[in-house]
This record gives sequence, structure tokens and C-alpha cells, in this order.
Amino acid sequence: MRVFTVNLKEKTDESGFTPRLKLNLLDGNSLRPMVIIVPGGGYTKVSDDGDKTAVQFSSAGFHTAILNYSVLPYKFPLPQYDLAVAIKTIRENAREWKVHPKRIAVCGFSAGGHLCGSLSTLWNNPALFSEEEIRAELHKPDACILYSAILTTRLGHCRAFLSDHVGGNKEKLDLASCDMQANVKTPPSFLYGTYDDKLTNVENMLYYSEKLSENKVPFELHIFPKGGHCASWCDEVTWAKPLAGRNYNAIKLSIEWLIELFKL
Repeated sequence: MRVFTVNLKEKTDESGFTPRLKLNLLDGNSLRPMVIIVPGGGYTKVSDDGDKTAVQFSSAGFHTAILNYSVLPYKFPLPQYDLAVAIKTIRENAREWKVHPKRIAVCGFSAGGHLCGSLSTLWNNPALFSEEEIRAELHKPDACILYSAILTTRLGHCRAFLSDHVGGNKEKLDLASCDMQANVKTPPSFLYGTYDDKLTNVENMLYYSEKLSENKVPFELHIFPKGGHCASWCDEVTWAKPLAGRNYNAIKLSIEWLIELFKL
């Protein structure tokens, strides 16, 4: 496996930060699909557990990349642009990196799930991207995997979270509301959540799934009774072993869905 990091901007900001991708490219000459892992962190930080997810997709034959994106004090749409540039960068280097350019999936958790859902519904929106970029589908994910994602403003706590993410701007709040922006060009999506998640209620996924269905976008939805918010499915030693209780195989389910979608 080849592991390396690329910066997504030429210059760092005043604090020394630049968005970047950590790539894990499997050996071989065949073109493989890519899964971009987008950790959560409430847009205040980027969680450091992306490797635990990446290793499971890698073991299933996918190239992986972990995105370190802009968080506070930066707000919408800067994180969305970071993910868009990540997809564009992978497509531009697809031949060298042995990536199938039409099989690039995004996989996000919590706020990272919102980020993935947001770009999935906005990649073709002229408010954020040029006509040329939209026509070339430079920033379009080919599939979207969402875990405990915040996807709507129809719930009070979710509206408050997204309102903070956009700095209280009403026009931007509408753009950041994934269920409002879902359209016929939104990529196929996999959604996973738990009934006892108190931070991103299951209504998030139900409202979003409803809009996907209205736009005839294929999706798969799983809601399990327990697990809380982005509960870990692994321990510190074995990254495929659940910490406690039933094993709902969330990552395994999404891998199987992606294999079927990409016809692998």
C-alpha cells in the first residue's frame, strides 16, 4: 500500500492550516474505486478516527482517502469546497493513482455526514459552482454514505446546528439543508442511524430519504434500535469488533451496498 498526504490548497492560513487528504492506495495496476472518509467533529474539529474506517474499506479492495477539512472559525461553504477540491484532485490524478474516475464515493460521520450530504446535493448548484464545473461533473460524488448525519432544518436542534454552521445567514441555511436541496442529480446514497441517537434523530434520515425518493434517487436506509451517536463498531485492538451489544455491521452493510452499486 502506498500512503501519502496531499495539500488541497497551495498556501496555509494564518494559523498554519491547509485542508489535506491522506491517501491509502492499494497495490496493483487495475483501476479501483475510491472512498473518501470524512470524519465528524461538529465543524469545530476533525475527529482522528478516520483510519479505523479506512482500513475496513481498504480490506474490501477500495482505495481510501481521509479528508482534513476547514472547521471553526471557517463556516459554510468552505468545508464544502474542501471536499469538492478533494474529489476534483482525485479525478485529476486518477490515472496515476489507479482510481476509477466514475467510482468515487464519499463517506461521512455526523457533521462529516452533513458535509458529504451537502456536497451531494450542491455539486450542481450554480450558487456555489460555475457552469463549466457543473457540466464537467468535477465535484460530483458517485455515491454517498451517511452515518448519523445532520440532514435537515425541520428539527429544532438540527436547525440550530446548521444555522451556526452558516453564520445565521438564511439564504445559506437553505443551501445547507440537504433535504431541501436534494435533486435528481443527487448520487445514490446509503444512510445509517440509530433510534437512541439524541444528537441526530432518526427523522433526519426519514426526511432526507423522502426527498431522495421524490427525486427518484436510489438509496438504502438502516435504522437500528441502539448504538447512540456514531457509536464505535470497533475497539482499540480489533477494528472490526463491536465494543458492546449486537454487531449491526454498519460498515459491512455499506461496503456490500457500494460493491453492488459499482458492479464490482
